[in-house]
Amino acid sequence: MQQVDKSETPKKKFDAKQLISKLGTVIALLVLVIAVTIMDPEFLMPDNLLNLLRQTSINAIIAFGMTFVILTGGIDLSVGSILAFTGAVTASTIAGGTPAWLAVIFGLLLGGLFGCLNGLIIAYGKAAAFIATLATMTIFRGATYVFTNGNPVTGTKINNSFFFQYIGRGYLFGIPFPIIIMVIAVKGSLKM
Repeated sequence: MQQVDKSETPKKKFDAKQLISKLGTVIALLVLVIAVTIMDPEFLMPDNLLNLLRQTSINAIIAFGMTFVILTGGIDLSVGSILAFTGAVTASTIAGGTPAWLAVIFGLLLGGLFGCLNGLIIAYGKAAAFIATLATMTIFRGATYVFTNGNPVTGTKINNSFFFQYIGRGYLFGIPFPIIIMVIAVKGSLKM
């Protein structure tokens, strides 16, 4: 009959450096939230939190897409410039009389086409993702300035478009629509 060694397993020591390296960003965010709440007690009010979520929803949707690019070892620096260009084209299309829902679909397809162009340059042109997307970032940023003459795209058809206004400023059950789109994007990205 064998005896089982019942000696205690060594206890792990608390390692503050390891904790900070793993949770540093979360800790910094919590410290920031606490500091801002002390300075302005209304910071954590539901209306303000909804406003913050609405403001960050577009960047969050883009970040979800970028997560997959980064997880596969790539990088795409052109996302913001593609967003600016396709947004300007979409708004101009609406200002020109195209129904907003059709213009939004066109803008999404155009953004997808530009993303595919980046992919083709990287995959078949054997270009480094950083260099290729840095180049397309510059191209699309310049194209946006040329297309808009450096001015915002405005027009009564944009301002009066129910579809466009609903996507940007509408509510569904008291929740801003951009937040709902963000949640759908999160759920969709988690399914992948």
